[in-house]
Amino acid sequence: MNNPKKTTKFGTYLLLIVGSAIFLLPYLYMLVASTQSNQEILSGGINFKFSDQLATNWKMLTERYNYLLIIWNSIVIAVLSTFLATVSSTMAGYALAKYKFKGSGLFFNMVMVSRMVPFFTTLIPLFYLMARMGLTNTYAGVIIPAIASTTSVFMMRQYSQQFPTSLMEAARIDGANEWTIFYKIAVPILRPSIITSGLLIFMGSWNQYLFPLVMLSDNDKFTVPLIIRNLTISSTGEPINYGALMLVLATSVIPMVLIYVWAQSKFKGNDIGASNK
Repeated sequence: MNNPKKTTKFGTYLLLIVGSAIFLLPYLYMLVASTQSNQEILSGGINFKFSDQLATNWKMLTERYNYLLIIWNSIVIAVLSTFLATVSSTMAGYALAKYKFKGSGLFFNMVMVSRMVPFFTTLIPLFYLMARMGLTNTYAGVIIPAIASTTSVFMMRQYSQQFPTSLMEAARIDGANEWTIFYKIAVPILRPSIITSGLLIFMGSWNQYLFPLVMLSDNDKFTVPLIIRNLTISSTGEPINYGALMLVLATSVIPMVLIYVWAQSKFKGNDIGASNK
């Protein structure tokens, strides 16, 4: 009787192992290639043999691009953008879902219409506004526009509509004000949705290329995507250092992995709490 179950379990694990290998092999190759020289990488075929060029590639990144500072720039911009955009979109989405006020429908329609406008069409006006405020070549100039995340507002409105209005009414009867209802009741229930929205915002901010390229002119304020672009374009005639490029690509994934692991632990915590209830 147990044979079908064992067969199903074996097939499931086999499928997971194959899928994991497909996703992990490219990253493993990036790690291996970051230890190799151009000659080893371009010699033909895929070479999964570790070499001794890791220190040389890392020295090139730190001396030419101050790579540790570049990573710090990306972390600061991504974390602040994610925090501010998540807070604002959660509050806006919750208000649009649970409160009916004059102009709420028009405001939501404006949010929906703005989602249809390609970002590059607003790039020049946005740069002009930041320049008039003296925010070009600053962290703030990149972070402030990211606070208004219309996609996250739409997502949080949809999630907030599933929040039971009866809990709000019960809390009002007990004397809770609207801020207490939002912070003490709505936010804990909406936590998985908030984390999901935050992950998407962080991913978009970490991988953002076009706007930082326009806003930032100082090399010491560049972000990781800008350094990747500089590594793939040789303006001095020197050959592209593919080992250093692979090292940047491999290390730039680490923050996303750490954020994902943290988010998974939060989801598991919520699942355990819900099952205990």
